[in-house]
Amino acid sequence: MRKFLGWLSAGVALMGCNSTSIVRAGFQVPAVQEMAFVSPITTIAVVRYNNPGVIDKEATIASESLLHEALVRRRAQLRLRNEVTVPDSLLTQARREVYRAVAAIEEHWQLASGADLPALDYLLSRQDQRYALILAASGFTRIPKLHELLNRPYMARIGYLVVDKYNRGNDAGRAKSKLFLFIYDTHQKAIVYYAHTPPLNDFEPLDAASLEKQLSKLLKRDFSQPNARN
Repeated sequence: MRKFLGWLSAGVALMGCNSTSIVRAGFQVPAVQEMAFVSPITTIAVVRYNNPGVIDKEATIASESLLHEALVRRRAQLRLRNEVTVPDSLLTQARREVYRAVAAIEEHWQLASGADLPALDYLLSRQDQRYALILAASGFTRIPKLHELLNRPYMARIGYLVVDKYNRGNDAGRAKSKLFLFIYDTHQKAIVYYAHTPPLNDFEPLDAASLEKQLSKLLKRDFSQPNARN
């Protein structure tokens, strides 16, 4: 996981840097009538002052919650049906599988003939859906003492205000966020659609408005009705 986060932060030049999505031959996003969707998987690191970033559990959970809310608001637009929740017992494995698949696509900017996602295969086998949408995120924030803020329920929702105040006075304190979305075909056991936001965007991963803006950009090209809600 640390290796993946470092790879992302380094801003590796991608073969597909002029494109934000890739589709397997024969697959058409508009043709999919409905999909299952997996609860978002994220990894958020916290940089405190000038110290190296450390993956933060509370920040990661907060990010997953915000992205989940954003997805639910777009259920109609994305034609999402059943939600697949990853249990704690499989979360580490599922996270590893998703980031490994993302890293392979980003490195070569192509969709392989198959995808090694056994944890997701197991969870999706219980769903009567051929396709499943998976949204993942990675990034970091530079809030001082973030863990103390997120451990206070009344502060968790307004943490982005602290971020904004801190970032305005510190150019080196800008947060970064990147979103990855793919559609998995459970019949072919392959990823048939993949999209990402541009690397190293200056977006705060714990700000609902910031994530909403990122997700809108991610979906704008291939999914209609950008303002669709339940």
